[in-house]
Amino acid sequence: MEHSVLITGKQSAFTDDLVQELLKRLDRVYASFDESDTAPEVPDSFGDSLRYIPWTRRSLISSRSLLLAVAGEIEAADAGEGGGARAGGEVAAGGLSRAVVVCAPEGINAALHDTEAATIEERIDVAVKGYLFVIRELAALFIRRGGGDLTILWYDPGVEVLPPVDAAIAGAVEGLTRSMLAFYENEDVSIRGLSASHTDGPAVALWALEQILDRTAKSAGRFQRYGQRMSLLPFRR
Repeated sequence: MEHSVLITGKQSAFTDDLVQELLKRLDRVYASFDESDTAPEVPDSFGDSLRYIPWTRRSLISSRSLLLAVAGEIEAADAGEGGGARAGGEVAAGGLSRAVVVCAPEGINAALHDTEAATIEERIDVAVKGYLFVIRELAALFIRRGGGDLTILWYDPGVEVLPPVDAAIAGAVEGLTRSMLAFYENEDVSIRGLSASHTDGPAVALWALEQILDRTAKSAGRFQRYGQRMSLLPFRR
């Protein structure tokens, strides 16, 4: 089994699907939750394999605190297990080396002229700024560590046409991902972009984890959509 992974981004039933599938494959899963909400309850059967950590999406400081908290959790867990080599070639106390940022619609189902300006400002602030902050911190962390694996995943539940504000967020996420693939292609950081619009969240979760865990090298440096074949060549400038 591999060591640990961080699941962050927009919390939803889909992230719950990802967490449940990851717990079947990995030693430990760290998942963020909105700091304004109550922490999700962890079933006794998961033991210490699943830890939830608070995060405020629009805050750069909170993104940094999230990664520091994960690092502390990993260090404490590894110390409790006596250190040493771990499965997958990872060394105990080596810190976080794999993360998935889940991006999703904000649920503003209205025409643009019917959407309050304050609502647009607040949702863009939370979503776009939030994704930029945490992806920035993860990229910086992995470069400092000399390696890491980052997945940016867009998921919406099979919406034929996204409402205007959500469409703007989706476009921003895809543009950000494609830019990251180009700007970091010569860095020791594996980045992949995944996108899915489908009603079957558990099936999409399984597909995403196949790319992240089973086809790690092949899927890195690429942007893929659910239901489409992987391109022969990775994205290049």
